[in-house]
Amino acid sequence: MNLPFLRKAACIAVAVSLTSSCSTMHDFARDYGTAAGCIGGAALGGGITYLVTHDAKKALVGGLAGGMAGCVVGNVWQNREQALAKVAQEEQIRISTQALNAQEKSQAAQVGIVAQVEDSTMFNTGSAELTDSGFRQVQKIAAAMNSGQQNDAGVLLVVGHTDATGSAEYNQQLSEARAHNVGLVLKQSGIKASQLYFQGVGSARPLADNDSVGGRAQNRRVEIVALANEALLRQRLAQENNNPLYLRHSSAADSSLAKASSSRRDASKKISSARLKSRPAPSVTESVAAHPGQPTKPVSSVESNPSNFIDFGGKPASLNTLGLASNLKPVSRGFSLINRAQASSVTGSCMSDLPRISGLAKNLASGKPIESHGTSDYLPGMNGRAWAGLVNGNLVTLTPVYVLKNGAEITRNPQVLITPNYAQGNRTSVKTMTGIANSWEGEESILYRVYIENAAHEPLSCVDLLLPKSGSKAQQGQLFYTHHRQPWLADYAPQRG
Repeated sequence: MNLPFLRKAACIAVAVSLTSSCSTMHDFARDYGTAAGCIGGAALGGGITYLVTHDAKKALVGGLAGGMAGCVVGNVWQNREQALAKVAQEEQIRISTQALNAQEKSQAAQVGIVAQVEDSTMFNTGSAELTDSGFRQVQKIAAAMNSGQQNDAGVLLVVGHTDATGSAEYNQQLSEARAHNVGLVLKQSGIKASQLYFQGVGSARPLADNDSVGGRAQNRRVEIVALANEALLRQRLAQENNNPLYLRHSSAADSSLAKASSSRRDASKKISSARLKSRPAPSVTESVAAHPGQPTKPVSSVESNPSNFIDFGGKPASLNTLGLASNLKPVSRGFSLINRAQASSVTGSCMSDLPRISGLAKNLASGKPIESHGTSDYLPGMNGRAWAGLVNGNLVTLTPVYVLKNGAEITRNPQVLITPNYAQGNRTSVKTMTGIANSWEGEESILYRVYIENAAHEPLSCVDLLLPKSGSKAQQGQLFYTHHRQPWLADYAPQRG
């Protein structure tokens, strides 16, 4: 056997597989999915076998086996993408698709597909009930997702998204009800309920700014993710829950309103419940009022100094202050819908954003959530420890800090304690404040963001920290508070207790 030729061919084929998520190669995979699958499967089968065994004959066998499997899988993805393109044309709606690639070191292979479907004609405003056209569209999408299916091993995840108009709680519950109803239609169309999952993430994952009609329309969508198995689904959930890309756009309803805001709305205030009608469901889905009122404004406050004002010795800040997320190095492992290089363009801080609320993914058959992590395996120093540091002589403590290794997922919100004049010997803290935490994962660190509930009446508004995945001190930190009716910023670099 000509080993140099085999190695060269494998390298070329692996290069094709590695770049299949880019637009050019993605079009190639869509139009020539069988060929792409065969090439990628052969490269992965032969290349990995040779690396493990160093046996050329076994590598040939592995390449042939991988090639045959790749042909089948490639044909499945090709059929699905072509069928979805046909649905988009027939229904005159936007459906964008992208490959999901699993990667192990230098080897990659397509293991799924994501379809982003505009929902402008699928639901009426503030309703989870599918319109007549929406019902028809989902039926066609179900047929497309069944196209070329060879076995029952795959899973489908339906994710509901909204724009940022209304409260985060309202948007999350509405989006979950919509995703649930889409899942029911998929079930009625022949997909097993045990293979179907649904999730509502509300306005937590914007693809565009919410300060324009077009941007809000782009954010209102139904996302359908097809994956080869549940293990990949868990990986997908962990990564998307804390994907830095979505920090590129604020979760505020209108950034211009955010800049001019002279007051804030309590981000954690619950909206009274009302019924959302459900066309395919036998029972009614409970959610929040269909008319949530005025757009939610950022959690920061520029009204006036609170009565318990504390001087953190900072300086005036802009709502456009460069955020610490811009220093996150994108994660290189696994797979993702987005180009990780784009994550480095993130700007903005917690002052120009809102707490982001995402619901758990639930199985349609059991109604039970699927955990995005298998064990309570926390990052070092983030397993319930306190992080504390001095700011102008005042001690600021976050406790407890719980962040999982898998996807930097937060399992419990922290409380925030301030001990004024700690450096001068005071050991009496002001009242404990309730924090609302979000996190985003980078290659070597995480962005840990804490909002203060009812911040208009508290000494500080929010905190951004860049915490190392291994280490005992924050790499960078920003503490925001109100001073003379303006947002102020102080450096804050806590250490774990």
